[in-house]
Amino acid sequence: MRILQVAPAFFEFQPGGTELCARSLHRAALGEPGIESHLLACVPSWHAKPGAGSDFLTPTAGRNETGISIRAFDTFHLSQLDDLGVLRSFRDFLQDYRPDRIHFHHLLYLGVEGIAVARRTCPDAEILLTLHDYYAICAHDGLMTKKQDGALCYGAQPHACLQCLPEASLEDFALREQGIRAALELVDRLIAPSAFLRERFIAWGIPEERIVHQPNALPEGWAGVTPLPPRECRAGEPIRFGFFANVMPHKGLHVLLEAALSLKEQGVEGFRIAAHGSDKHAPEAYKARIAALSDRLGASVSQRGGYAHEELPGLLAGIDAVIVPSVWWENDPLIVRQATAAGRPILYADLGGLAEAGQQSGGIPFATGDAVSLAERMLSFIQDTGTQDAGVTRQPTLAVGGQR
Repeated sequence: MRILQVAPAFFEFQPGGTELCARSLHRAALGEPGIESHLLACVPSWHAKPGAGSDFLTPTAGRNETGISIRAFDTFHLSQLDDLGVLRSFRDFLQDYRPDRIHFHHLLYLGVEGIAVARRTCPDAEILLTLHDYYAICAHDGLMTKKQDGALCYGAQPHACLQCLPEASLEDFALREQGIRAALELVDRLIAPSAFLRERFIAWGIPEERIVHQPNALPEGWAGVTPLPPRECRAGEPIRFGFFANVMPHKGLHVLLEAALSLKEQGVEGFRIAAHGSDKHAPEAYKARIAALSDRLGASVSQRGGYAHEELPGLLAGIDAVIVPSVWWENDPLIVRQATAAGRPILYADLGGLAEAGQQSGGIPFATGDAVSLAERMLSFIQDTGTQDAGVTRQPTLAVGGQR
């Protein structure tokens, strides 16, 4: 069987969960008998300049990994209109490779037209699409939150969508939805990594029988990982909490820092926070907000910046618990699976796909966006030096089977 994994970007350029999932599935398949796998990843011009004579690039040293140059893309309609360029090159690639299965991991960059090209070029191939987020439903970067204040959205309502994107018209939203739905009709199987995301898409109108719940597998290097022993602490040493996410408003670092500040104002000093994540794409106002909170916390918090995928086990070894304070729905947050596999307890916002993963991990929930609720959970954890009495399961039961 020939399998083609189609990713919106190379993980090396865009280190997100979607890109890592696609690469991990590809590399895992390389060692399986009877399987021939190839990874085709989009390479937008801001990642690498297009070549002079070809749309194809080889920016990584990975086996059977090819990049396809993207010069332009309509992010609102999720549409790739360069039929004489990238779509023709994609069609040529499919004709040469002739995959039996084409597994798309997003509609970004090849767009809804990419699905149509795949169906026309390989009519007998099985086409899969993993829905790693809510992009198909929500034109606001797939967040399903209101642009003005971050409030949660429960569905795509045209009048509400106009408040986030006033430059668009009602006709624009109707055409966007029509194009996306038409592309999804060409897919043989839609995959939802969380039951929550599946429910959102069913509510949006996807028939139940067309979308299956199938959790993402642990990424490469994590299958069969041995849980870390509890961190060795000297008497009186503070508890160390870790945050692992890009520094963006919807990831909720501000909630964690406000909870920490609340504890500090109550005289609680027995903790430290290590915030791991890049703020490269954060709005300037949000950077200023985080900087101001960090200044008030002083030595209680350290901003560590971005980290490499390979560094995560060592970073987890240096903390006592992971806090995931997201204020958006999430889907199947990878850090929950990785921390769980590494034997590190999770404190998580009780919302959407994050609540689902957190419950499976045996973690500790707190009210989403509520710094007081999080502070209470952190204090309980700090006071319970053994952690077991706090209800934390060190050997959680998250499913680790995954897609192909």
